[in-house]
Amino acid sequence: MVTGQDLIRLSLWAAQSEAAGLDGADQAQMVIAVQMNLIERLTPMQRGRALQRALMSPYPVGFFRALRDCAGLKRLLPEIDALFGVALIADSPDPVDTGEHQLRVLAAAARRNAPLATRFAALVQKMGMGATPRTLWPSHPGHEARGQAMLPVLAARLTLPANVLDLASLVIAESDRVQRCSDLRAGPIAALLERVQAQTKPERFEQLLLACTCDYAAYPGHGESDYVKAPRMRRALAAYLAVREPAGSLSLLQTRAHAIARVLRSPEPQRRY
Repeated sequence: MVTGQDLIRLSLWAAQSEAAGLDGADQAQMVIAVQMNLIERLTPMQRGRALQRALMSPYPVGFFRALRDCAGLKRLLPEIDALFGVALIADSPDPVDTGEHQLRVLAAAARRNAPLATRFAALVQKMGMGATPRTLWPSHPGHEARGQAMLPVLAARLTLPANVLDLASLVIAESDRVQRCSDLRAGPIAALLERVQAQTKPERFEQLLLACTCDYAAYPGHGESDYVKAPRMRRALAAYLAVREPAGSLSLLQTRAHAIARVLRSPEPQRRY
């Protein structure tokens, strides 16, 4: 008799490599398991463990494709399933599919051997876009707030470590601001660095930048080596950290913003490959 664990086992097999496809019998077994509501019978701890194993697999995209093919993704992660078919603006003439884009972001994170928290953040980064009214596509105003509201609901369904949820919340809230850093004035950049606690949590800040790098690389025609926002944010952070005292009548944050402005106005150093 098929069980919920059988469904997870088969989905995880599909995550072992791009060539690890499922045969017709396996696919039929997965469909039966979904129709029997076996995903719902798993505990949040079991679902969370399965997701963590999938994310850290060699080919995590295979897990989500296998579940989507049997309609199981809608049961396990409806927030991610809702992204497929949603238009997302891109540099190319035509919008891209948001669900497919997020799988490419996850694949990029896996190629970079990213830790669990970064891979999960890469997956859920744009999940608020699944609730954008269709009339607004391919723009998604306010998707960050919607994504933030979805995160506790998802966490109640799948038990995940606190640091994983913490980074996901940060990436949902701040990644678009990082992507716009070249258009932001120095003041908002300084405020962003303070808000994300880049000074006291540098490793988490680097994970945010890695998620943004993978997001950029997932768009058509982009490559990870072309991404200039991460080094720019690191230069801004170095200037921010170099200032220890306020200057004159300025606050410490204003003084740091002036330092960031001076650094970002100077020529960027040549990048070596």
